[in-house]
Amino acid sequence: MHDVDALARALEFHRQIDERMSTDVVSFTGGAAYLDREFPRRYTVNFLRVDDPAAGPAEHWMREADRLLGGRGLPHRTVLISDTEIAERMAFAFAEHGYALDRGVLMVQQGEPEREHDLTRVEEVTYEEGRPLFEEIVRREPWANDEKTVQMFADYRGKLARMVGTRFFVARMEGRPVGCCELYVDGEVAMVESVDTLKEFRGRGLASASVLRAAEEGRAMGADWVHLWADADDWPRRWYARLGFRESAQVLDFLRWPDRYTPPKSPV
Repeated sequence: MHDVDALARALEFHRQIDERMSTDVVSFTGGAAYLDREFPRRYTVNFLRVDDPAAGPAEHWMREADRLLGGRGLPHRTVLISDTEIAERMAFAFAEHGYALDRGVLMVQQGEPEREHDLTRVEEVTYEEGRPLFEEIVRREPWANDEKTVQMFADYRGKLARMVGTRFFVARMEGRPVGCCELYVDGEVAMVESVDTLKEFRGRGLASASVLRAAEEGRAMGADWVHLWADADDWPRRWYARLGFRESAQVLDFLRWPDRYTPPKSPV
């Protein structure tokens, strides 16, 4: 499972989003730092992307992270190594310096879902219409220990809508919005992201319907390649497979939390 072309296509799609969302893009030999002064607490949008990891050992990229992230007062360090094979060899060195490994799986929609889902339960909403649900979903997370974090996540979705045209889909149950996901489309490529359902409404096919509705809308916009990312160590990758998504490649991110403390897993 390592489709080089699929991985390159997905990373290029993500790079274009990162460039449009970042307030600063700082190039360095071997890659670039993507920085967002508006959301300094979001570790996934203030990071280093290393496109030529063979240009230096793991310690070199960690020093670059200290220079480019630490030099701007950011307490975390996030480094994405685009070459998975080289990243695997660097994993031990990163771990020795307090970095945690986050392994993501690229999944491309290449087949039909195992069963039919009622997509009429899902509707597209504006960012403003979806915001109360976005806030409620984050507020229930164990890592969202203050209202500032809740509002930050909601505000960031607003920026996504403004800067990259992100579309939002909401599933309803008992007359209320209880699940959602995002859709990104650029030409022939589409990505489904941020799939979630309130806990008491899970297990009813709402998330599946949301993903399939978003994928359907992406194709209606002209995309012939729909993908998403799953956590290699979590169960949704098996669920996405039942929706017709096939595993194509993996990427490794290295993250060092402030003070080398690893909190409960979160999408910060």
